[in-house]
Amino acid sequence: VGTGGVGDHKITGKLIYIQDGNEVEVLVDKKFTTINKPNSATISADKMNVVYRGVSNPMTITFAGIQDKDIRVNATGLSRVKGSSYIMKPKKGSPEVTINVSGKLPDGGGTVSDKATFRVKPIPPPVGKLRGKLQPDGKCFRLPRASLKNARVGAGMSEDFDFDLPLTVTGFIFKVDGQPEVKVVGTKLNDRAIKALSKAKRGATVRIEEISAVITSNAGYDLRRIAPMCIELAN
Repeated sequence: VGTGGVGDHKITGKLIYIQDGNEVEVLVDKKFTTINKPNSATISADKMNVVYRGVSNPMTITFAGIQDKDIRVNATGLSRVKGSSYIMKPKKGSPEVTINVSGKLPDGGGTVSDKATFRVKPIPPPVGKLRGKLQPDGKCFRLPRASLKNARVGAGMSEDFDFDLPLTVTGFIFKVDGQPEVKVVGTKLNDRAIKALSKAKRGATVRIEEISAVITSNAGYDLRRIAPMCIELAN
């Protein structure tokens, strides 16, 4: 029985076989569908339509009708995790990355290939955090003086960024109007910063600027500058 062209087909007639020396007829009335050979891969970033430099971008790469073991994938920065799961870590400098995919057809009909190009973007600038909370958009924190004295300065990504990216703050500059700025190493105010804070007026606004942070799992990546934070003293 030939497969014919693409679409639905019917097989009709009689199937005759011998049973106990007699011919037995069985009517045949069946349908089958012929489809095209696969000629395109499915290449998708699991979280977005771009890939980010500095993080591990999860990707799923398949080829319709072809088993994972018969698929070959080639791209700079791409590594296979298991089956159709891959991780893309774009290299420095390139604005795009092209993923080339080839697959061996199961019926011995040779190979098919396809490719897709993704834009490579830098990680967006992080946002300052205080006491574990991101700075309100366009607003200052409002804290009692004692709370700011013991608060930890942190950094995180905005809610629009789809990756859970742990960041570690290494230092910052603390500023109080009328007082010399204080350079702080670590995440909490040092003695000089606390002294400057004690001289700030009630209701004054102090600032935390030049926050230095690194990606905890990729300290060599050059993060974009973190916006300054402002804190209105509640007392």
